[in-house]
Amino acid sequence: MHTPDDHSDSTEPASHHLSAELRPRETPRGIRGVVHTVAYLVGTSLSLGSPSVADIIVVRTATGNEVLRSSAGDLIEADTLLQQIQLDLEAMTVGEFLAEWGHIS
Repeated sequence: MHTPDDHSDSTEPASHHLSAELRPRETPRGIRGVVHTVAYLVGTSLSLGSPSVADIIVVRTATGNEVLRSSAGDLIEADTLLQQIQLDLEAMTVGEFLAEWGHIS
């Protein structure tokens, strides 16, 4: 079901209707915070990967409603993912972008 602000049948680039950004994740506190920090440091130092430092969020520019939220990974992965999403927003329509990346109803 499409909503009036869906724009899924528009031929304009998705970037006219959607925008992407990185939002830092809150660092857990207490023992969870210590575990998170240790996992981050160990994963980074051993090149094993580490807990995500941010989420990538895609929102409708007209309403601010989220259509996509995903873990962005470490800083390098987050930057790469954001760049790919921004390229796809320029190259695809809203319908194509949502079909490719999925969306939150």
